[in-house]
Amino acid sequence: MKIAIAGKGGSGKTTIAGTLARLFAQENHPVLAIDGDSNPNLGITLGIPAEKINDVEALPGNLIEYEEDANGDRHPVLQHSIEDIADRYGTMASDDIQLLAMKKIDHAGAG
Repeated sequence: MKIAIAGKGGSGKTTIAGTLARLFAQENHPVLAIDGDSNPNLGITLGIPAEKINDVEALPGNLIEYEEDANGDRHPVLQHSIEDIADRYGTMASDDIQLLAMKKIDHAGAG
């Protein structure tokens, strides 16, 4: 099952995503949570202590390359399997949830 949470800023997306992830994990479902927000806070919602949140490694931009099909249309293609990406870049959070962060704030004003 794949679930995406979207909405306008301040609507509670991170809280909803974190709550759903933890509920599924507590029911013994494997959960890979991906934080795609430019102001990533899902890790904190998933129980990663604030002082360790900067240790969460952001995904590098070279995981996707674009290939052209026979019609000349370009399509994104992952360069590694999801499992390999999760093993390499994932951070374990509470309830055995694995977290991937697409972005990371390096300094103030970067988010």
